[in-house]
Amino acid sequence: MTVIGKTQLSLLLLAGGQGSRLGGRDKGLMAWQGRPIAAHLVAMIRPLVGEVIISCNRNHSEYQRWADQLVSDQNAEYPGPLAGILSGLNECKSSHLLVVPCDLPQLDQALLIQLLEQAASQPTIPWLIKVGDAWQPLVSVIPQQRLPELQCAWDQGQRSPLRWLLSQNHGVLTLPADDLRLHNANCLEDWQ
Repeated sequence: MTVIGKTQLSLLLLAGGQGSRLGGRDKGLMAWQGRPIAAHLVAMIRPLVGEVIISCNRNHSEYQRWADQLVSDQNAEYPGPLAGILSGLNECKSSHLLVVPCDLPQLDQALLIQLLEQAASQPTIPWLIKVGDAWQPLVSVIPQQRLPELQCAWDQGQRSPLRWLLSQNHGVLTLPADDLRLHNANCLEDWQ
């Protein structure tokens, strides 16, 4: 089986949101197991990738500690995660971008390896995850060569990562509905 190797893979950690469901707190800096979730996720994922890019719109000095490169949205009005993905693809030095949001404290390396193995079977298409009937488009593998299509969609007003990914020829890793590794921590209780 073809493998997307470490040197061909960049991580894009999405940490650019407003944290509106957390009272304005920066999700990427929420404490998880004694350290910021961004630090936790980067430490877990770094062995799989050759480059770490963090998309953030504030607290740059904090995020710089864990990233090889930072990107920010061009629009200061928090246009959403697709803006971060576009910025990440623009700066990606690898052939593939592994996209991970910062609000998944239960995420584990085994799941990412499973996704990467699937993506390696058809490396020219984006891959995303479905848990039961719920799509998880923010955990995905996107070939860097898809940048022109994404830029075109963005210029035409597309703002939904899911709609853009589904508009592409894509692959899907399907997980059972009771798999909690992709549970979004969107409220304070999820972080305790």
